[in-house]
Amino acid sequence: MMALEQAKTNKDYARLVNRIYHTSDFEFVGIALQETYYPFVIKWRFAAGNQSEQFRQIVLRKGIGIAGLVFRTGKPFYDNNLSKYSFSNKMYTPIANAESLWSAVAIPVASSLGTVNAVLLAGYRRKQPVSLETVAHLGEYLHG
Repeated sequence: MMALEQAKTNKDYARLVNRIYHTSDFEFVGIALQETYYPFVIKWRFAAGNQSEQFRQIVLRKGIGIAGLVFRTGKPFYDNNLSKYSFSNKMYTPIANAESLWSAVAIPVASSLGTVNAVLLAGYRRKQPVSLETVAHLGEYLHG
C-alpha cells in the first residue's frame, strides 16, 4: 500500500508531466522515479505524448543511458542525435528508442535532502535541437 505522502507526490509528478506537455512544444515528457525500497528499481512512471505503454516496462540503471547518467551524477544532460546510440553503447537510451526520440533533455529532480529521486526527460521526435537553454527552460517547471 502506498503512503498518503507518496500518493500526493505521485499525483504531483503526473500533473507536472502533463503541464509541461500541454504548455511546451515537447513531443514527449516523462519522469522516472526510484523506488523507496530495496532493490531501489528506477522506472518510468509518468509520461505524456507517449506512443505506447512500452515505457512502463523499461528499468533504468544508474550510469547507463541519459536518465541513468543523470541519476548517477545529479547533473542535467542533453543530446541532439539519440539514434546514433546502439544497444551495446553505454549511452543507449531505451526510452528514446521506444518513443522514437531524436533529441532530449533530462534533468534531476532532487529531494529536500538533495538526493536525486527522479529524472525528468523531455524530447522531440522531429529534428528539433536541444541546448543548455532547453535544460534551463525545463528546469523552470520544477521551480515555478
